Amino acid sequence: MSPSSAISNDDTTPTTFSVSGAAPEQLNGPRSVVHLGTIAANYRALCDFCSTSETGAVVKADAYGHGAAQVAAKLASEGCETFFIAYPREGEAVRNAVGPDKRIFVFHGLTNDSPELIIQHDLTPICNRVEEVKLWLEAYPDRPYGLHFDTGINRLGLRLSDLEEVQRLTSGTPPVLVMSHLACADQPEHAMNAQQLEKFREVVAAFPESKASLSATAASYLGPDYHFDLIRPGIALYGGGPARPPELRLKPAMSVTAPVLNVFNVEAGEHTGYGATFEAKYPMTLATVSLGYADGYLRSASNYGFGMHERGPCPIVGRVSMDLMTVDVTDLPEPPAIGSHIEFIGPKAGLEIQAEALGTIGYELTSRLGGRISREWQDED
Repeated sequence: MSPSSAISNDDTTPTTFSVSGAAPEQLNGPRSVVHLGTIAANYRALCDFCSTSETGAVVKADAYGHGAAQVAAKLASEGCETFFIAYPREGEAVRNAVGPDKRIFVFHGLTNDSPELIIQHDLTPICNRVEEVKLWLEAYPDRPYGLHFDTGINRLGLRLSDLEEVQRLTSGTPPVLVMSHLACADQPEHAMNAQQLEKFREVVAAFPESKASLSATAASYLGPDYHFDLIRPGIALYGGGPARPPELRLKPAMSVTAPVLNVFNVEAGEHTGYGATFEAKYPMTLATVSLGYADGYLRSASNYGFGMHERGPCPIVGRVSMDLMTVDVTDLPEPPAIGSHIEFIGPKAGLEIQAEALGTIGYELTSRLGGRISREWQDED
């Protein structure tokens, strides 16, 4: 019998296989672990950093791939009162997680099917057009709503030229929140930050009874002038995002690992992967890993990204394919065992450093992770 496999000879039972040295779950594909305690610690750090304002939580896009229900429940237990989602259909999971007493804002406001879902799950729409304001106040004059004013990003929101009309429409039923969003908050010296701040102050002055919110993650780092009543951190909760003040200690909350399926040697001049885009310049040891673009890992990592084994870095060589990639393990003290995992996001591999290597941002890297990646939530850091 081969030392690496055992085959049942009982014809009445299914044939089973086991791989020496690998636990059964290790070969089941890539997996992620979300550390809810880390998210809670990041939230507390943000509360302390912006201590004169309320700290909400953006949990849209399944909490940037971290699990909206699990994250929202954890943050609600930490005292978070205000949550933000993009679509009404994201609201059911969050409402069930946080209970009836928390505020859940819907960034995208009213769409064709949204009023029913908004009412059903007790959500608060943020209106982005004058028509939405009129529709909401005519249909639900006694229910809360918010207003989003576009102060310069030119993407979504009421225009400043609408301000007088919206004031008139809402005079008897003011919004519970007015908000805007900065275009260049991740560039602290950009002139647009101060320009948008001044425009937003005009909006705030027009709605003295309403809470005001300008800052998402990056704008929260620009100082107290940008904080107003409520900040809306998203990626910061999960330990990513742009450069932050040194006193604000945040940690990535997710690790993504994938198992080694094969280890083999190649000679100088041999290639690996589709298109033969990588050629070995000298004898090398390579490992095939069960992670590909169908799992949400970027194909742009081909010949450029890297993973981290417990014994050292493993550069990606060749193209990332749908289900697989190949990494260089030549420089490890010994080849990785079949079934051992290589980390692609986490404490060793990082998040933003991975995103930078792939030409993207941490937001995209975690949000696009696919359903084939098994997920586990742990309460501790």
